[in-house]
Amino acid sequence: MSPRTCCLFAFIAALAIGGCAFSTPNDLFSDAPSYSNSSSAIEYVIHISVDGLRPDAVELWVDHLPAYRRLRLEGAYTENARTAPFYGNTLPNHASQLTGRIVVGNEGHGWVRNSDFDSTVTLHSNRGEYVSSVFDVTGGAGLKSLLFSSKSKFSVFHRSYEDNIDAYVYNKDTEKLTDRFVDSLRTGKYAYAFLHLRDPDTAGHRFGWRLWAWHPYGKAISKSDRLIGQVLAAIDADPGLRGKSAVIVTADHGGHGHAHGPKDRRDYTIPFYVWGAGIPQGNLYNFGGEARADPGIEQIDGLAEQQPIRNGDAANLALSLLKLDPIPGSTINADMTLLREHTDRLRATP
Repeated sequence: MSPRTCCLFAFIAALAIGGCAFSTPNDLFSDAPSYSNSSSAIEYVIHISVDGLRPDAVELWVDHLPAYRRLRLEGAYTENARTAPFYGNTLPNHASQLTGRIVVGNEGHGWVRNSDFDSTVTLHSNRGEYVSSVFDVTGGAGLKSLLFSSKSKFSVFHRSYEDNIDAYVYNKDTEKLTDRFVDSLRTGKYAYAFLHLRDPDTAGHRFGWRLWAWHPYGKAISKSDRLIGQVLAAIDADPGLRGKSAVIVTADHGGHGHAHGPKDRRDYTIPFYVWGAGIPQGNLYNFGGEARADPGIEQIDGLAEQQPIRNGDAANLALSLLKLDPIPGSTINADMTLLREHTDRLRATP
C-alpha cells in the first residue's frame, strides 16, 4: 500500500470516529449530583460566554462533550437562541449580554464597534448618557462581581463599570484564565461572575468554522467543554457553592467560512443553557413566557411582538435568579419572564 493510500485511509478513519479528537472522558460527571430538584435559594450566578460557539457543533458532538451534555440533561436550554438583532460580532453582543439592551435605537446600548478603539471612551460617553449594567445592580445591592475575559478589548466594559466590578482579569490563555476564575469562585464568593472563553472564535477565524471533530474548531469546542467542566466540578466540590449556584452559558455569535456576520443563520443562531439549583429541565422556550417564540430559521427584529431568546437575556436572568431588580433602562427580559415560575419561587424563599 502506498504512503498516499495509507494517509487517505487514516483520514477516512478520523472522519468515521470523529469523537477520537475529544479528550474529555464521557463519564466525567457520572457521579455528580443533580440540582434540578433543589429548593435552595440561588446565591451565585456564573455567566459564561463562549465566543463563536455554534449550537449545531454541540448537537453534533454532544456525546463527547460531557459538560455541555450535562447542561442539556439537567437544565433548561435551547440550541435556537439569537444574537442581538442584526449584529453578529463580539463587543456589541457582549454589551447586550451585560446591559440587557439591543445594540442600536432609542433602547440600544449604542456600542456598534468591535474594538476598544479609544482607552478614554466608555459605553456611557459613546451613547451620550449612562448605560446601566448587571454590575450596577449587583454593586448597588452590596454584592460582589467579577469580569474575566480572554480578549483585551473587553477592557471597555471594565472601564465603563469599574466602580462596581470587584475583580477584573484579562488573559488570552483560557486555561490559565479559567484556573484563576475557579480559584476566585472558591475564595471570593462573587454573586455574579462573568467568564469569556475565546477559543472557538479564534479557531474559526484562523482555520474556519468546520464541523469536523479533528479540525481546530472541533478541538476548540472540546476545550471549551473541558473548561466549563472545571467550573461545574468546582461547584460540585464546594459546599458553599453546591446547591446555591446557577450557571448561564451562551455565545456572542456563531460563524461560517472564516468569518461571521449578521445575515447568515450559522452566525446569528446561538445556544443558551441555564443550569443549577432548582432550574427546570427541558426546552427553554417552554419557560419563556408568551412574549417569546422559537424563531425557526429566521432572524427577528428587536421590536417584533414575539421575541426569540437572545444572549441579551442573560443579564436580567442572572439578576432575577439572585432575587434582584432588572437593569434600569434595559429591554431584554426586563419583565423577567424567562424562567418566571422558577424565579418567583426563589423570591418567595426566605
